[in-house]
Amino acid sequence: MIRLAPPTLLVALLAAAACDGGAPGAQQAVSTGALRAPEPSARHSWQSNPAGATVQASGGDSLVMATGPHSILWDVAAGELAPPYTLRATLTKREGRLHEGVGLLFGGSGLEGPESGQVYSYFLVRGDGSYLVKRRQGAETPVVRDWTAHPAIRRDHEGRGRPNVLEVRVGESEVAFVVNGAEVARVPAGELSVRGRAGVRAAHDVTLSVGGFAASAGAGQ
Repeated sequence: MIRLAPPTLLVALLAAAACDGGAPGAQQAVSTGALRAPEPSARHSWQSNPAGATVQASGGDSLVMATGPHSILWDVAAGELAPPYTLRATLTKREGRLHEGVGLLFGGSGLEGPESGQVYSYFLVRGDGSYLVKRRQGAETPVVRDWTAHPAIRRDHEGRGRPNVLEVRVGESEVAFVVNGAEVARVPAGELSVRGRAGVRAAHDVTLSVGGFAASAGAGQ
């Protein structure tokens, strides 16, 4: 189960996350093939795997999470996504080593079980200014696009991560990967898992601020 911090810490961490560039916004509740706007009182119900990952603060479409081993996190209250759709969030690594990646996952199934039964695609960035696209297919994690440097990705500065806005624009035939408004890669949809749940993936021993986590219908440009 996810462990929540005391209310005073939650308020402080969310305020800090907002300063790091996590802009709050309305989260979309998603069902296969369609999206609908949530009720104003709708709340996320975040679940992690492994369960040792800790949500230190959570409010609306923003959260702060801490990992031991690499972890995935998703909203169990949301349904599955089917193309075309766009997934977006602002990620800031608050603590963690330069080469530990953080990013978005999509096309997920079996997320609550062991890795041998999980399927999803993921898009990560890391502090040296590079990105990675991979797919988990049970015990296998084939590389779709290996770590590649790109000037649009904001590098760590003085041992601390800086905000990067990540987007995954999933179309029927192609998936575009965007960082801070710049497309860094485009991949045939057939190389990825694109139908399923969406969430966040973070590497070992990372504290990550996530702001503006949202899905919307359509794959954009």
